[in-house]
Amino acid sequence: MPQITLSGKIRDFKDSHADFEHVVAPEKNIVEPLLGIDRKPVYKGGKGKTTTGKENFDQWFRDVETVNQATSLDIVLDDRNGNGIFTYENLEFFPIDDQLFGNEGRSHNYHFTYEIHSEFTYQGHEQFTFTGDDDLWVFIDGKLVIDLGGVHGSLTDDIDLKITDGGTQLNKPLPSGETLVLEKGKNYSFELFFAERHTTRSHFRIDTSLLLKPAAVICIKSPDPQAAEPQKGQICIDTGKILICANEPVMQDTVIGYGVSGTATEGKDYKSINRSVTLLKGETEVCIEVTPLADAVACEEDETVVVTLLPGEGYSVGDCQVARVAIAEAPPKPPNYLLICLVLIFLAICGAWFFLHHAA
Repeated sequence: MPQITLSGKIRDFKDSHADFEHVVAPEKNIVEPLLGIDRKPVYKGGKGKTTTGKENFDQWFRDVETVNQATSLDIVLDDRNGNGIFTYENLEFFPIDDQLFGNEGRSHNYHFTYEIHSEFTYQGHEQFTFTGDDDLWVFIDGKLVIDLGGVHGSLTDDIDLKITDGGTQLNKPLPSGETLVLEKGKNYSFELFFAERHTTRSHFRIDTSLLLKPAAVICIKSPDPQAAEPQKGQICIDTGKILICANEPVMQDTVIGYGVSGTATEGKDYKSINRSVTLLKGETEVCIEVTPLADAVACEEDETVVVTLLPGEGYSVGDCQVARVAIAEAPPKPPNYLLICLVLIFLAICGAWFFLHHAA
């Protein structure tokens, strides 16, 4: 049976969180119609019934120490009838029972969020349907296409992406006022955000003909986190290395963006670094080299170069988002032993001449 496996991240909350076990009501427009730069929903507020403000909402899909605990969760969609429609359904969607913060005295762990980041190649005939409770937002190409926000019983909504025969581009007006534009043969992002905020039920069902594939998860690390300045006039031979790596080979050339900071000064303490690299199709890693430069400052402390991954198209950022390289001061220049020996020989000759001259 054909299957699609989607990988996501689930976060557990305590029932004392202000947005959980709060008001029961459907509520649209809790989130903005466009995803944020970090590929997370941006708080809009809706009518202010079921949420308590931006600060609390921003914790839903981000790791916040003491507020939530996270783990990964895969779901498997099956093409049950062989008709190209992949389905996942769970009438008792309680995937973290007795885990993380636990059930808090209840029969299930009811208070959690779930997010999935994926992508698909648009074929011109796809559809996506979701049924469940509570909040559910689906974004395609960063635009909100399904809004089932609020705390409610099981609700259903769908998005039809079919174009007319012979067409090559979809131009679909959305309720938000945005227009979804998709071209056949091109890849687009797909993001799903779900929240279970109230007892006593949890229904989760997906039916789709989208051939979803997990977006690569990108992490960063420092396999060689130490570097040293060269002596003035010399070429650096002690560089540092930062590795950007994917959890699986990327399906197309993927540009990975990152920011550069730290106590070292770019262009003065080390050679300038580009703000992106391209992970080539089929590859899993690419290296950034940190090359120190000689400077005129003596006896300075080690300086750091900090590289931080940024969100982008075609990948999601994993938990390891920051890597560092420390640049040590140039080691003391070794003594010129040849010159010392010549001086000593010269002094010895002078001393011998002086002794012979005066002895005579």
